[in-house]
Amino acid sequence: MSIPFRSKLFSWLKIIRIQFYPMTLIAYSLGAAAAFLSSGRFNLQAYLRGYVLLFLIELLTILCNEYFDYSTDKLNKNFSFYTGGTRMLVEGKISSGEVKAAASVVTALILVSSLLLLSSTPASSVLPAAVMIMASLILGVGYTVPPLKFCYRGLGEIIVSTTHSPVVIMCGFVFQEGRWNNSLPWFFSIPLFFAVMGAITLAGIPDYSADSSVKKRTISVILGPRRAAMLSIVFTAFAALAAFLLWYYEILDGYAGAALLLVLFHAVILWMNLYRLIKSNDFDRRINSTMQIALSYIIWFGVIPLVYLVLK
Repeated sequence: MSIPFRSKLFSWLKIIRIQFYPMTLIAYSLGAAAAFLSSGRFNLQAYLRGYVLLFLIELLTILCNEYFDYSTDKLNKNFSFYTGGTRMLVEGKISSGEVKAAASVVTALILVSSLLLLSSTPASSVLPAAVMIMASLILGVGYTVPPLKFCYRGLGEIIVSTTHSPVVIMCGFVFQEGRWNNSLPWFFSIPLFFAVMGAITLAGIPDYSADSSVKKRTISVILGPRRAAMLSIVFTAFAALAAFLLWYYEILDGYAGAALLLVLFHAVILWMNLYRLIKSNDFDRRINSTMQIALSYIIWFGVIPLVYLVLK
C-alpha cells in the first residue's frame, strides 16, 4: 500500500533531523567571523557555498546513520526527538532503498558543491579548503559507515565533538582565510568541544541497552550509564572553565565576561539535573528534559564568541 504524499513528505522532513543544523551554522559562522577579524576580508560567495556544502555533508551523515544504525534503532525502547534515530526506517515509512537513493543524490550534490566552493576561493586556499572538505566527509560519514564505523569502536563521542567544533569552525575560517595556523579559531573550538562532549555522552545513556546489544561501543556502553552521566558533568564543567579562561586571557573581553555568567547559571541547572539522574540510578528511560538543557548549553559557546567578533 502506497503512503500518501503528505505523510511521505513529513517522514522525509523528520529523517533529515533539521533540529541539529543550526549549531553547525553558528560554529561555521564563528570561524568565518574569526577569519574576517584576522584578514579584514569577507568572501560572501565562499561563505554561502561553504555552508551549503557542510549542510549536505551533515545530511549525508544523518542518512548514513539512519541506515547503518537500523539494528540498534529497532531495539531501542527509549527513542526520542534527540536519541535513537528517527525510526522512519524502523516503522517502514521510508524504505532502505529510498535512503540509499537519497544518500547517492546527496553525495553527487556534495561533489558539485565542493567544486563550486573551490572555484570561489583564491588559489592559495584551494588545498587547505580541499583538506577540510575531505576531513569533514571522512569524520562525518565514517561515524557509522564501514569500514571506519567510529561509533562502534569507542570513538563516536570524540568524532562528533571534533566535527561539531574544531572541524566546522576551521571550515569557516579556512574557506575564507585559506590557512589553519591562526590560533584564534582553535581557541574558540575548545569550550565548544567539551560542551558537545557532555551532550553526546549524555545522549548515549537512554540508548545503552540497545547499543550494547549490537556492540556499539559508546561511552555509556564502555563505562556504564552512571559513569557516563558523571563524565557529562566533567565535560560540561571543562567547557565553562575553558570559556572563562578565554575571557581571563582577554581573547574574549568586555560584555562577553558578563554573558559568561549566564553560561554558569545554565551549567548549574544542567548539573542539578544530572545529579538527580545519577542519584535515581534509573538510566533505562528517556531523559528529554535533561537532553534539552545539555543541547541548549552548547549554543552559548558558539553564540557568545560569534556576537563578540561581529560587534568587535
